[in-house]
Amino acid sequence: MSRYDDYDSPDGSEDTDPTIHELRTEIIRLEAQLDQLAASVRERTEETALISAQLAELKVWVARLEARRRRDGKLLLLAWVMAVTSLAMTVYAYLTM
Repeated sequence: MSRYDDYDSPDGSEDTDPTIHELRTEIIRLEAQLDQLAASVRERTEETALISAQLAELKVWVARLEARRRRDGKLLLLAWVMAVTSLAMTVYAYLTM
C-alpha cells in the first residue's frame, strides 16, 4: 500500500486531525494513480517493442519483394530482347532465301 501507512506520530494526533487524514487519503490516491501510470508505460513499452519487431519484419519482406521485382524486370527485358532477336532472324532468313 502506501509508504505512509506505517507512519505513526508519537502523540497519535493524526487519527484525530481531519487534515492529516485527508492528506493521507490523497497520498494513497495519488500513489495509486502513479502505479497505474507506471503500468501503462510498461504496457506501452512492450507494445512499442512488438510494433518495432513487426516493422523490421515488414522491411525484410519489402526488400525481398523489391529484389524479386528487379529480377523479374530483368528477365522480362531479356525475354523481350530474345523475342525481337528471334523475329529479326526469322525475317532475315525469309528475305535471304
